[in-house]
Amino acid sequence: MQDQAFIWNQYDLIRGMTVAMLASIDEETADIIPDNFNNNIRWNLGHILLCQDFLLFGPAGVQLPPAYGALFAPATKPANWQGDIPSLETLAAQLKEQPARIKEALQDRLNEPLPQPFQLGDKGTIYTYGEMLTFTLFHEGMHMGCISGLRKGITAGSK
Repeated sequence: MQDQAFIWNQYDLIRGMTVAMLASIDEETADIIPDNFNNNIRWNLGHILLCQDFLLFGPAGVQLPPAYGALFAPATKPANWQGDIPSLETLAAQLKEQPARIKEALQDRLNEPLPQPFQLGDKGTIYTYGEMLTFTLFHEGMHMGCISGLRKGITAGSK
């Protein structure tokens, strides 16, 4: 079997960057939605969490509060939120915990096929857990870019 430590190292690196960025954001800032944006920083963080669990383990394998689907799934937005919204402290703890849980479940399974191939529209197909894990890292990076844009929009709006 091929050494796959580099994948887990990249996972740790990317998640570490996400958690480090989160440390510089306060509760109020996390909820600001600048003009021309649909979501806020809190939504992006919850979306990263939810999508990684969902994409790797399917709907039955998500190990986050059930309300997260209504809060953070694709096509949701804070304007429609109801009920309890997780604090940044809660999201940070979950972002820190998630990698250990995923590593435990998939450490030696990255070459295994997914229960069903995952179609990315007309862009391609993901066949294995390893391919899906690396896709979720790309997805996390995209949302970190969104968070960076939100922060710039928030800063520009406060001038």
